[in-house]
Amino acid sequence: MSKTNELEELQNTLQEIFLNNLNFFKDKFPVLYQKIIEFEKREIQNYSLEFIENQFQLINLENQSNFYNVNPFEDSINRVNNFELSSAFSLIKLEEIPKKNHYENEINAYEFVNEYIKKFDVSSLDINKFIFIGTLLGVHINDFHKAMNCKSYLIIEPNIEIFRLSMFLTDYKILSQKVNLFFTVNDSKQEFDITVQNFLNEDLQFNNFIHFEKANESYDYLVDDLTILFNQNSQMRYPFSEYLLSIKRGYKYFLTSKNKILNISKNIEVLKNEKVLFLGAGPSLSKKIEWLYLNQKKFIIVASSAILKYLQILDIVPDIILVIDGQKKQILDQFDVNEHMYKNSIILSTFKIDEDVYKKIESDNTFYLQNSIEIFRECASLSGVTVGDIGIDLILRLGAKELYLLGIDAAIDSKSGKTHIGTHLSSKRVNLKNKNSGNTNFEESIIYVKGNLEKEVPTFYEYKEMIEEINLRLSDLNKDIKVYNLGTGAFFKNTIPKDYRKLNFVSEDIEKNGLKIKIKKILKTFCKKSLNENDKNRITSEKKILINLNQLQIDTFSDEVFKLNKEFPSSLILSVFINYYKLISPYLFFIKNKSSANQTYKIQVNILLKEFNTLYDRI
Repeated sequence: MSKTNELEELQNTLQEIFLNNLNFFKDKFPVLYQKIIEFEKREIQNYSLEFIENQFQLINLENQSNFYNVNPFEDSINRVNNFELSSAFSLIKLEEIPKKNHYENEINAYEFVNEYIKKFDVSSLDINKFIFIGTLLGVHINDFHKAMNCKSYLIIEPNIEIFRLSMFLTDYKILSQKVNLFFTVNDSKQEFDITVQNFLNEDLQFNNFIHFEKANESYDYLVDDLTILFNQNSQMRYPFSEYLLSIKRGYKYFLTSKNKILNISKNIEVLKNEKVLFLGAGPSLSKKIEWLYLNQKKFIIVASSAILKYLQILDIVPDIILVIDGQKKQILDQFDVNEHMYKNSIILSTFKIDEDVYKKIESDNTFYLQNSIEIFRECASLSGVTVGDIGIDLILRLGAKELYLLGIDAAIDSKSGKTHIGTHLSSKRVNLKNKNSGNTNFEESIIYVKGNLEKEVPTFYEYKEMIEEINLRLSDLNKDIKVYNLGTGAFFKNTIPKDYRKLNFVSEDIEKNGLKIKIKKILKTFCKKSLNENDKNRITSEKKILINLNQLQIDTFSDEVFKLNKEFPSSLILSVFINYYKLISPYLFFIKNKSSANQTYKIQVNILLKEFNTLYDRI
C-alpha cells in the first residue's frame, strides 16, 4: 500500500471515529452535540490535529507551537504507568470525627458516621470514580479505563475545539458501553456545577476517594474549582441530622410561638423608605465603630447576633437582630449581654435554634423563618452559607431600597490578618506571609480576590463561597435598589464601593421606637396563622409514607426509599433518608465485615424511624 493510500485510509478511519462520536453525542448528550455543531458553524480554528513523522500532534496555530507534541499513544502508556494514587479528592474521613456541632439529646450525623469509621478496613483501595481534567487528544482515557476499570468518569475540557479534535482519536461511544460518562465541555459555572453534582449523585457508595488525571499544569485551576465544589457538596456541611432537627423544631415552635412563622415568599415592603445598615462581624467593622456610634440614628441597623457584645461597648442597640441557626452555646454566648441590647429589638430567627435559645429570645418582638427546608411550602425558606449572604437576601425581601453593608467582608484584613472583630468566637489572626503547601484547604488556604476599596484582598476558599452566594443574590438587582459596601473586604456584584468618610447625610434622625412598632405590626400581617388544608394533607401524606417505611425489610430499605422519593419528591421524611444515604454510603463501602456494617445500618435506620414516628404522633 502506498504512502498516499495509507494516509487516505488513516483519514477515513479518523473521520469514521469522529462521526460515530458525533452521532453518539446527538443521541445521548444532545446539549454537548449542539455545542459542537454551533462551534463548527463559527469556523474557528486555533488548533490543528497534524500527523507529523508518524505521530499525531496538536498544534497551536496562533503561535505555530506544539501544544501537545509527544506521541499520544506513548504518552498515554506513560501517564498510566506513572499515575500516583495521591492524585485524588478525599470526600470522606478516615479517622473518627471529633465532637463538633453537637446537639444534646438529638441525633448527630458525625456520631452516626463514627460508627462506620470504627469498622474500617482500607487495606485495599478500589478506584471506582475518576476525573479526566483536560482531554488533550483523549487517547489516554481508554488506556486508563483498561488499567482501572472504573464505574464512572467525569471528562472535563474547557476548550471545545480541543475536545472536538479528541473526537477523531477517542471512541467515546465504545467507552460508554462499559461505564457512566459525564461531560463538562466549555461549560458555564452553573452547567459545570450541575454536571459535577450529577456525577456525585451516581453510585453514591463510590464518593469516597475520587481520583483524577490532569492534562498539564494549565488545568491546575480546575483542581481548585473541584476541591471547592466537593467541599460545598460535602454531606457533613449540612447533614441529614440538621434537616431532621429543622423539621422537629419547626413544627414545635410553630405551635408554641403564637404562630409567628414569617412568609417571606411575598413582598414585605417594611424597609422600602429607610436607609438600612447591615452589620456583620468582619474586621472592617472595628475600624468604623466610632463613625457608627455617631451615625446610628441615621439608619435602621440590622445586625447579626454575633456582634451584640461588640456593639455593647459603645451601647449601640440594633433595631433588628438576625439569628441564623448556630449552636446552643454559641448563640447563648452572643446574647450574654445587657438585656436592653435586644429586648426592644425585632429579632428574626430561623426556627432550628436550640430550645434554651428559643426561651431566651422568644417575645412579642420575635419572628421565625424557615431555613434550608420548607415545612410550610407557601412561606418559602432562606438558603445560603453564612449570616452575611442570608442576611442580605432577607433584607432585600423586606423591601430595602437603600442598603449599606459594613463588616460583611468575606475577607481577611489585609494589614492585620484578622478574620473577625475581637469579640467573635471564631476570631483569629493569620499570617498572610505563609505560603500554601499546594493543597487546597477549604478553611485555611489563603487566596486573593477583588477588593471593595482595595485592588485585591486575602480570603479563604470558605469565604469565597460566601462571595459567590452574595453575588448570586445581587445578580438580578432592580435598578431602583442601591447597595453600598462600606467595608474593606471583598467586592460584591452590583454594589457601590463607598468610603464611609465620604458619606454626607443631611437627613434627620430616624424616630426608631415608632418605626419599630410599625414594622412589627406589618410583619405580623405576613405571619402564618395556622395549619391550612395543604399543611394537613402534607402531614397525612408523610404519615402514610412513614407507615410504608415501617413495613419495609432492612435489606431492601434504601432501594425502596429512592423509589418512593421519585413518587414523592417533596417528602420531608424521604429527604432526610436520602441525605442520610448520601452521607453514609461511601463509608459503608470500606467495611469488609458486611454483617457488622448491616447491623449498624439497621440500628441507625430504626433510630431515624423512631424519631419520625414520635414526631408525627404529636402532630
